[in-house]
Amino acid sequence: MEKEKNLTGSQRVENKLDSFIGKNRKILLIVGIVVLVAVIAVCVAVGVVQSNTEKKFNALAELEGQYETIASLDSTSAEYSDSVAAFTTAADSLISSASLNSYPGAKAALLKADLAFAEGDYQTAADGYIAVSEAQSKTYLAPLCIMNAAACYENLGDNDTAIGLYNQVINTYGDSNAFAPKAMFAIGRIYDAMGDTELARAEFETLTGLYLVPENGGSPSEYARMAEAYLINYAE
Repeated sequence: MEKEKNLTGSQRVENKLDSFIGKNRKILLIVGIVVLVAVIAVCVAVGVVQSNTEKKFNALAELEGQYETIASLDSTSAEYSDSVAAFTTAADSLISSASLNSYPGAKAALLKADLAFAEGDYQTAADGYIAVSEAQSKTYLAPLCIMNAAACYENLGDNDTAIGLYNQVINTYGDSNAFAPKAMFAIGRIYDAMGDTELARAEFETLTGLYLVPENGGSPSEYARMAEAYLINYAE
């Protein structure tokens, strides 16, 4: 007891710690092993996720290369048909494994829709674009795909659906989003082609008011300039 009194505070703490470890050595050893196993499991899981993600992005890069090759081929050749078949199989595989909620899966579906558009299969392309826009509603792919879907419906002669989609881009993402000027111009252009000059004029006036002299001091939108040309023609 006298010996205990002569110890400093730090020495007493050390003694108590040694005593605690001695009494609970087995428990502490088990806890340590459990923690180590958990850390290893987490590291392995992270490594697997990173590896899978890398594989998906590599697959996307290969798919983009296939798409570029197809674009350079004669669409009447056997090589073109074989390349399209291989591309479609690879795209479907990536979409299935990555899902449209991931960038690689969404971009694979977008490329499939682009190919369908290039081949004149506008309904298939539109369906593909809409699917991507719904899965990627919080990314730039959504307004891009809605714009593309609207173009598909224009080619199908369904102007009402096309206008609705162009308006969706403006109403959902705001008139300051990057695609808004093009969407506004497309709406005005469609109305003009339909002979509805008043609606066309209203759309072009809105577009020029917002983008001919941007509030942020930026350069005028090319679509605002084209809209201005329409308005000048209406005034003559």
